[in-house]
Amino acid sequence: MNIKELILNPNNFFKNLANREVSLKTPFLIVLTFSVFMSIYTYYTTSTMFKIFPSDMQGIMSMMMIISATSALVGGFVSWIIIAGIMHIISMIFKGEGSFKRTLAFVGYGFLPNIIGLLISIPITYYFLSNAHIPTLTMEQLQNPEVLKQVIKSMFPKSMLYTNLLIGLAVTLWNLYIWTYAIKYARNLELRKAFIVALIPTLLFGLYQLYKIIKLII
Repeated sequence: MNIKELILNPNNFFKNLANREVSLKTPFLIVLTFSVFMSIYTYYTTSTMFKIFPSDMQGIMSMMMIISATSALVGGFVSWIIIAGIMHIISMIFKGEGSFKRTLAFVGYGFLPNIIGLLISIPITYYFLSNAHIPTLTMEQLQNPEVLKQVIKSMFPKSMLYTNLLIGLAVTLWNLYIWTYAIKYARNLELRKAFIVALIPTLLFGLYQLYKIIKLII
């Protein structure tokens, strides 16, 4: 895989790829890498948040951290299939031609920006959270939604959240850029139609990720 060409010239990358036999190996590895990094990111952030719980609840919290990390790992592959499925279905409206396997493979390459985004976000998050003051709450405080909300918000500095928000926006636009050309050659569409097909699932995927950050800011 020519990563440089995928990043700088996705039109040429997918044009060349369209002439080869469809393979899911490289897209699978890309999505797997994204999912692993997402799992690490989720495990670290949840483990930091769960420090607010009393020591006698840490056993349960450890199990919850593993469940959250596993969900993030599986979620990467689920997102891949759903995004590819939505694009494939929408492209039918424009009479797109090409197998779902080709759509799935080409869409998988579009997760490369998410890996790069996490490689930037993870160190930033670690830097801020490793220096955060994390109080241990009593059961009475934990049962108070307002207290719990304020404590969690205080753990995540706004400078960190705004930085990750900007990174998320950049990644979403980058996804759209790559997926437009991916679906163009996967389904043999005009560029304008490919952009429309890629826009809807990209917005849904991007907005969901951004929502998780924004709800900690407001």
